[in-house]
Amino acid sequence: MLQYELHCENTCDDITLVTMIKNRNDAAFELMCKRYLSLISSIAKKYRYDAQGYELSDFIQEGLIGLLAACKTYDTKSNMTFKNYAMLCVENRFRSIHRHLTKKGSVPTSNIVPIDESINTIEDITALSMQELLESKEYIKTIFSKIEGVLTELEKKVLSLHLSGYSYKQTAKALSISEKSVDNALYRIRKKLSR
Repeated sequence: MLQYELHCENTCDDITLVTMIKNRNDAAFELMCKRYLSLISSIAKKYRYDAQGYELSDFIQEGLIGLLAACKTYDTKSNMTFKNYAMLCVENRFRSIHRHLTKKGSVPTSNIVPIDESINTIEDITALSMQELLESKEYIKTIFSKIEGVLTELEKKVLSLHLSGYSYKQTAKALSISEKSVDNALYRIRKKLSR
């Protein structure tokens, strides 16, 4: 298999590799990745500076996903070369990410605070001693008093539904508000509880 890959790496053109990839040949896609990785990396460098919270490796991964999409959708009868088509797909993927990140109201990933950190730190109650149980109860009281003291009524309802496993859509429907309002409330809750 390795000899075949080495032989094909030097002799197979893009169209042959695309055909093999469409037939679910993973080795062919690996060769295609090797062939285009440096080009994808150079394009990724252009976009990652505008995308707060994304590393270069994240963009390269996204570029490889764009390359795979190009392999699966390329029309071999097209007048456009595969290289041009693939780089167009990769750039479109990067632009899409950039658009999503700069969209009005989008929260940068670096500003997101996990809600689980302060709430889900209590161990299994059956494994606790009496002293640990009392301390845990005090901790729970502290959290609940913090919740009561800093959250609005809407935020309390959103938090309750979120912790019960409701999705944004289900929470929005239950409270007769928009999904964006749910998202905004959870963002405020995370900020308030992390202080």
